[in-house]
Amino acid sequence: MSILNAMQRGALTLGLFALITAGSVASLRALTAERIDAHQQAYQQRQRQAVLPEALTQQATVSPISLPNAEKLGYPDGTTGWQVENDQQRAVVIPVVTRRGYNGDIHLLVGLDEQQRISGVRVTRHQETPGLGDDIERRRSDWITHFDGLRLDSLAPEDWAVQKDGGHFDAFTGATITPRAVVDAVHSALQYAANHPPLENSPRRQAEEPTQ
Repeated sequence: MSILNAMQRGALTLGLFALITAGSVASLRALTAERIDAHQQAYQQRQRQAVLPEALTQQATVSPISLPNAEKLGYPDGTTGWQVENDQQRAVVIPVVTRRGYNGDIHLLVGLDEQQRISGVRVTRHQETPGLGDDIERRRSDWITHFDGLRLDSLAPEDWAVQKDGGHFDAFTGATITPRAVVDAVHSALQYAANHPPLENSPRRQAEEPTQ
């Protein structure tokens, strides 16, 4: 066999291997896409329920709402929030992201009742340092629950900060940047809701996605 023939045969073998590998990956992705989407939807629903008033965690309906000027929340304009309601109560869940985390973006959901009072805050995604910055997660500490019940006017503007900066909120030893970023993000969400009241003049809607 000549050198040229050997090279052609090697190239053909590599090409077939690449084609088979790509096909296998595409097939596996197609087979698992539906299951992955279902898991993502379930995770998203659990995250929303965690920031809602207790009365809305069952027998309530969820409707997506388009958020104008969502760049104030760190997202593109028209980003989706959620209106959650039953016969007695309504609330909204607003996503907000801060770019000021120690290791990158920190994504949060902020739940607000009809009086624009915080019903819950949860961190949904972050890359903060394990053992230090990850105390912003509810499963790690109760720090994130200290926002519950607060409105924008519950604190003076300068108090929407960590204590190290003269504000109201505790910081973590050795990880001030992370709680500082979260406090700023929650404050931004409250300011956004004050300027763009999500429930103002919003009619009650038909069920699109039952919470349970």
